[in-house]
Amino acid sequence: MRKTRTVLLVTGDGQFELAVNPPEISVTQDNKDKTIDLLNVGEINVPGMRGLIKVSLATFLPDSNSPFYTGVAPEQIVQAVKKAKNGQKAIRIIISGSDVNTQFNVSAMSETYKEGQGDIYISWSFVELRDLNTGQVASFVRRYTDTGLCTRRTTRSVPKAVTVQDGDTLWNLARRYYDDGSRWKDIALANDMYEDNLLPGTRLIIPL
Repeated sequence: MRKTRTVLLVTGDGQFELAVNPPEISVTQDNKDKTIDLLNVGEINVPGMRGLIKVSLATFLPDSNSPFYTGVAPEQIVQAVKKAKNGQKAIRIIISGSDVNTQFNVSAMSETYKEGQGDIYISWSFVELRDLNTGQVASFVRRYTDTGLCTRRTTRSVPKAVTVQDGDTLWNLARRYYDDGSRWKDIALANDMYEDNLLPGTRLIIPL
């Protein structure tokens, strides 16, 4: 069967193209959204930052007796991936026809050796390696502050924490300290809350 994609693994020991493409390659990515259940309101979704890209694949690496053999011993590829995993080194995965051209850590790998065959059957899972260098962090801070989320909307003094009193709700606490009841979400997220069921005497963080 003619290959429709090229799958490259770029490791510290060289670049390897899979001779036999997996029947399917799973590429997933989630957002770190939070669902909060508020009394008298119900569930709401608070959008989060993007999660890590994850890639999973399974195929076999042909040996020299296979018609799919391309001149690279399967043991060489397995050892290169294993060396990256055990040494906590990144592997770049490039999949033609997709937007995958990213550095990954090896999160899991397994090999299956079948009697009478020199081919090695593999199953690998990878998780994106995100290099948070100084420039990226600074860029993130600028984007975050540009939204106004870090900007104080009132000159009123905001305490670091408060003790909940009888009758307090997230909405009226936000009105009290931010002059904006819609900022109850800031307080909920800062305290990992999922319901507006405040108990008198509870200490709450009030984010600046």
